Amino acid sequence: MISKLAFCLPLRRNPFLKTPTHLRFSLSTLAESNVSNSNTPSQNLFVHFVTTRFNMSSAHAAKMVKRLPSLGRLKTLDKVEQLLCMLNRHGCSDDQIANIIKSHPLLLLASSERVLEPKIQLLKDFCVERENMVEFLKRCPSILTFKLETLRCRLELLKTVFPKRDFLFKAIMRNHNVLENQIQKTLESSVAFWEGFGIRGTELTKFLLFNPRVLTRCTLTPAQLDLIGKIGILKGKKTYKYVVSMVANCRIEALEAKIDKLRLCGLSPAQAWEVVRVCPSVLLLSKENIKKKMDFMLNHMELSVDFVAKHSRMFSMSLDKVMRPRFLVIQTMTAMNGAGEVNPTRLCIMLMMTEAKFVAQIIQGHPESAALWTVYRNAIANVSERSKISVS
Repeated sequence: MISKLAFCLPLRRNPFLKTPTHLRFSLSTLAESNVSNSNTPSQNLFVHFVTTRFNMSSAHAAKMVKRLPSLGRLKTLDKVEQLLCMLNRHGCSDDQIANIIKSHPLLLLASSERVLEPKIQLLKDFCVERENMVEFLKRCPSILTFKLETLRCRLELLKTVFPKRDFLFKAIMRNHNVLENQIQKTLESSVAFWEGFGIRGTELTKFLLFNPRVLTRCTLTPAQLDLIGKIGILKGKKTYKYVVSMVANCRIEALEAKIDKLRLCGLSPAQAWEVVRVCPSVLLLSKENIKKKMDFMLNHMELSVDFVAKHSRMFSMSLDKVMRPRFLVIQTMTAMNGAGEVNPTRLCIMLMMTEAKFVAQIIQGHPESAALWTVYRNAIANVSERSKISVS
């Protein structure tokens, strides 16, 4: 039904038409109705399919059509069905497929046989094992939207840095943005930049694998460079590369907060920096973990602040798996021997032993080994479920 009719007398001739403009009809409502009616059957076809097949809400289906209007003009669902069959064939469940097409509806318009399957085969050839394909498609479906030759070129480029299949797979899974356009522009200069810090070969691969985002960065901020300088490790030393890697991959605010935590736990500023210089891995601990270890060393083991600062490698030990159970054994053994307090240096040496050496020399080498073994096993058994280990 025409809701509005407007007309006007021929006041002037339209210079772009051969005939005069005698009448002008405004049929907007009718036109909108016709457009709507022409799209409705197609939209209903797609919307009905995804809501029925995947138990998807109509609102989600409508959003997909809004993002990609071509879905609303589909006359058949052949391509859609082919995509679903392909994803099913590679092990994806209906829930996983629903999430993939929600985030990347463009895949529904691609030919599975001519466009998508060759890309999946290419990924298999480079880095994705059959058993990992479901996880890969679930985490990185956007990669299937790349052109085949573009994807091939970028994979070949990344293979120069991650030569092993599992390394390349992990790098993409941790940050699939390494396959974006910028990688072709930044990879060479980025590799050269990090090699300038002495990080080369296998070390460079592991460094980049830890956080592939640094592939797109060819510099460190002034704050990061300043922190590396304050830690004060010489460039030729192996730990220098470790510090550079850690500073590049972590937020500068988080690292500085952990150094502040060391000071709050009793170390002087100079001692805090010395701890970080000798044992840089302390900066990978949480602030809570730093606090617990400092509390245990100062209040339970009764070590002095100066001793802790000079023997900062103790920060690399696990509190629940190493420090606490071994200290209980040493404390019990000292009481048995009636020797009074344990020499701090000897205590540190026993804590730094390997598991096998500690058991063989300290526990089994003692006359009361059965009692010490019971103390050790009970100490480990009392560790929280998260950090529990098995002892045979």
